[in-house]
Amino acid sequence: MALNSRDRRSGVDARALATLKATMAELDRDSPIYVRIATALSAQVASGQLSPGQALPSHRELARSLDVNLTTITKAFNLLKKRGVISAEAGRGTAVRGRDLNHAAPSYDQPRLPPAIDLSVHKLSVPGYQDFIGSLLRQIASRPDDLARLQEYHSAFGSNHNRRLAVEWLLSWGVSATPNQVAVTAGAQHAILVVLASVLTAGDSILVPRLVYQGVKAAAQVLGLGLIPVDTDEHGMIPDSLARLVGDPRVKAIFLVPTLANPTTVTMPLDRRQAIVDIARRNSLLIVEDDLFRPLASNQLPSLWSLYPEGCFHISSLSKVIAPGNRCGFLAFPERYGPAIASALRGSIWMTDVISLTLVQSLLEQKKHLEFVGTLRQQLTTRHSLALTHFGNALAKSDPESLFLWLDLDSGQDSTAIAEMLYERGIGVVSSDVFMIGKTKPNNGIRIYKGSARSDTEWDIALSLIATLVRKPE
Repeated sequence: MALNSRDRRSGVDARALATLKATMAELDRDSPIYVRIATALSAQVASGQLSPGQALPSHRELARSLDVNLTTITKAFNLLKKRGVISAEAGRGTAVRGRDLNHAAPSYDQPRLPPAIDLSVHKLSVPGYQDFIGSLLRQIASRPDDLARLQEYHSAFGSNHNRRLAVEWLLSWGVSATPNQVAVTAGAQHAILVVLASVLTAGDSILVPRLVYQGVKAAAQVLGLGLIPVDTDEHGMIPDSLARLVGDPRVKAIFLVPTLANPTTVTMPLDRRQAIVDIARRNSLLIVEDDLFRPLASNQLPSLWSLYPEGCFHISSLSKVIAPGNRCGFLAFPERYGPAIASALRGSIWMTDVISLTLVQSLLEQKKHLEFVGTLRQQLTTRHSLALTHFGNALAKSDPESLFLWLDLDSGQDSTAIAEMLYERGIGVVSSDVFMIGKTKPNNGIRIYKGSARSDTEWDIALSLIATLVRKPE
């Protein structure tokens, strides 16, 4: 039961107080008491025992109930305010903020019919891929022994052969790992969930860019984790902003997409990558590196994994650069986390679909992955050039190599309203509020997937319609 301060005369709810004390008892007693109080309250927010907007007891009431001095409660509440978990307003008391944890489902997850031209998600596979898998599946179907093998249980990590395939895939894009450092996952989203479940516990927080891939928001909601926004600029996450937040005792990890970031398309330069890694290393923070778009980048900078192998988890996948339906991802991890990763893999799906792995094996053996990625790069460049004719300088911050456009809107426009109007006209895009952590900056952009239109003609039609609703900058 949650804390309840609506009836001030009754004091703190007894059952809520018992729950709070029980949570505190499980925490490290070497931590200061105010940190344990803040941690316990944060855990109740993450678990849903305390709801967004719910009032908390006064400092004095809570101090009396927990038998601590008033200063201790003040320090605990200040820590929670710094984390964005609670807010205080004159005359209204202290309440659970909740919004900065961003545990609400993204708006596009609400059930609705798909638009005629859906550019909100990556939908289509690379040209030529369908013919390739069709031929391969026919070969498999003609060999009974192969079919029988595909029905067997396999290691949660993937077989030794599959882990060697993972190493080969990573090497194709300049990332080095050993078979003992990699696991096969059911796509990148699964890898994110596995990593967070392996190394974090409910109530912990992750530092993320203020505009962040919405999948990490979904994973945080499932696991009861907080997300704290870090300011960004044209080079990605700002080190000074990051450094101001790492002292929070509940912050345990940093999540970012350093290459062609989703949704902003920003690629973090080498000096910025090194600065982020230096902060993480000094503060013993883990880094979760979502590196799905690395194969699309012509300038392949060192991965965060290569700069921080003892504390970084590197995620790669075929879904964005080959075919979204191929749910095969690769997770590189520091070896000491192997047992925890294995447990999370077994506890989620046990093992990755073997047919997908068989397709990956053939792709790599025939070097078709390089061919398909090359084809995709050409398609993205062509479609970006066409988009420039419609939007001009509004795409100045959008990298031509990215899988999607990031379209800046004029300050007077609302991206949520624009996205809704486009949906009503049969075009699907994603507004910046879906990616937003916190509410201190305006909604100012929409994401448009370049690879989801079924043809260049359909792409042009969609862009023309979008352009009628989006004012071009002067």
